[in-house]
Amino acid sequence: MNSTALKTAILYHLKHGQHNAIKKSALASLCDANERVLRLTIRGLIDDGYPICGSPHPPHGYFIAATQEEVQAELKLLRNGYGMELLRRYKALKNAGKSLLHPGQLPLGI
Repeated sequence: MNSTALKTAILYHLKHGQHNAIKKSALASLCDANERVLRLTIRGLIDDGYPICGSPHPPHGYFIAATQEEVQAELKLLRNGYGMELLRRYKALKNAGKSLLHPGQLPLGI
């Protein structure tokens, strides 16, 4: 399935409101896609301007925000949880990258 067809399938199966959230595995099955591709495609849909949220609270899963409150709850979740974890990983990888050798450089072994 190409990217446009997958986006169309996702939008077809997503419902409005957190109470209509659909689990990632179920959505992936309905769209005939693996979960990683599904997640990346949803990220693309959000970049395209669709207010797609993911709920860690029951009912778990993805949904299209129906209210400004649902959008704000998702933003708070990203800011306080996942967003901070991404920033921590970013900093850790940046620091780890400093220890890499330059191409052609041999380790001293001391």
